[in-house]
Amino acid sequence: METENKSEKRTLLNGIGLNIFAIFIGIIIALIVASNTSSDMPASSNHGAIFPFFNAILFGIITLIAYLSFKNIFKNYSWIITLIGILIMIFASAKI
Repeated sequence: METENKSEKRTLLNGIGLNIFAIFIGIIIALIVASNTSSDMPASSNHGAIFPFFNAILFGIITLIAYLSFKNIFKNYSWIITLIGILIMIFASAKI
C-alpha cells in the first residue's frame, strides 16, 4: 500500500500540466521580484532597469524548453528540472 502512495505522488510531481503550470507561476514570481528590484536602479541607467524583466521571461522560456526536452529522459525526476529552472529564474531576475 505504501508503494502505491509513493507512486501516486511521483506521478503527480511528474505530470506535464502541473510542471508547466509551476513554470508559469515561477515566471510571475520572477516578474514580481524583477519589478521590486528594478525600481532600485538609478535613473541614469535608462533602459538598464528593464533587463531583470527580460531575464525572468528568457529564463522562463529556457526552463520550459528544458523541461519539455528532458522530461522523457528523467521520467521519475522531471520535476527537479522545473524546480531548478524556477530558482534560476528568480535569481536571474533579482538585482545582485
